[in-house]
Amino acid sequence: MLKRLNRFTSIRILGNPDIRNPKEDDVELYNPSDVIMDWPQDKKKPFVGLTRDINENPHWTKYRRFLNKNNFPFEIYEYHRSDWLERAREYDLLIWSPNSGPAELDEIKRKIYILEKKLGKKCFPDYETLLLCDDKVTSTYMLKLNGLPVADTFISNDYREIESMKDNLSYPLVSKRFHGASSREVSLLRDSKRLSGFSKRVFSFYGKKTSNAYFRQKNYVYFQKFIDGDRLDTRVNIAGNIITGYFRKSKGKDFRASGSGIVIKEDLPVEALEVAIETYRSIGKAMLGVDMMRDANGRYWIIEISPFIGVKTPIQMKVNDIPGSYFLLNDGILEFRRESYWPQELALKVFLEQNYLYTLDKWKSIFLDPGLSRGRLVKRFTI
Repeated sequence: MLKRLNRFTSIRILGNPDIRNPKEDDVELYNPSDVIMDWPQDKKKPFVGLTRDINENPHWTKYRRFLNKNNFPFEIYEYHRSDWLERAREYDLLIWSPNSGPAELDEIKRKIYILEKKLGKKCFPDYETLLLCDDKVTSTYMLKLNGLPVADTFISNDYREIESMKDNLSYPLVSKRFHGASSREVSLLRDSKRLSGFSKRVFSFYGKKTSNAYFRQKNYVYFQKFIDGDRLDTRVNIAGNIITGYFRKSKGKDFRASGSGIVIKEDLPVEALEVAIETYRSIGKAMLGVDMMRDANGRYWIIEISPFIGVKTPIQMKVNDIPGSYFLLNDGILEFRRESYWPQELALKVFLEQNYLYTLDKWKSIFLDPGLSRGRLVKRFTI
């Protein structure tokens, strides 16, 4: 808390530059299981340029652990510098850790596009994955495109359409900004009058203020149906055939569960796991976090997805108070084991498999399709 206050004073009041150093953390804390890759002996490993992030719970230290454990050659790649393009030519693969916030993502998107599309470099995440990072609008379009059970969502950049539709929408509505985590810029609009006032601010000359002092919500709305169920946000994280997850509960009368700080690490219903795994297969990226809400009829609806998962600990699931993970087996069994992983390491392993060892379709046919083709999944516990 004191560090955050000092930073606020330094940047917001004294006007000092917002300069932060990459974080280090204890990646061996909680004894995470090793993610070891079966790499063919006759195949050369790519030379990796590893970027460092400044997140409070850093990604790059987990990537470094994976690279060291699997003997991949790598160097730290300083991508903010003016010579970033010349340095990038030295590497076969560049690993990035997108930070939350439009300024950081804007820089990374621009550079990854040039590296992939113009220089032919491989990047993790790739440009298409990056478009889903911290972008609820693009993510929702992708969910709808794939016919997945996304919560009823109204997105428009047309003020006249919004005004004409406001009396036909079902209230209350959850309004969200296209980026932002922990329920920032998430509010409840209870009637058409409040919606109209909200839209006027968004479509005003300056737009609507947000938690980013340099960024405003301008000329779009994102309204999602309020799901009045058990007030639990169900999060399922998937990388490869390894699945974890937990519940988040809203605090007091607040309807927002994400960011409340109330996390319940218990076993998850098979129905939620099935929706999440099918979503992961359809989106086709290395890792995916799927946030869902259950309605009064017991059906799960997707409210958000994220291809990048930031965690404080590798222990993301507990069954009967025992930490571990589910493994999707070829016979349709979800087997729970006493194994906990850093999700960043799992995601990097999957990315390397999908981009160096198999095609995406071949990878799905090996790791996902056999288990999903059996119909309803069944749990098994080896604890």
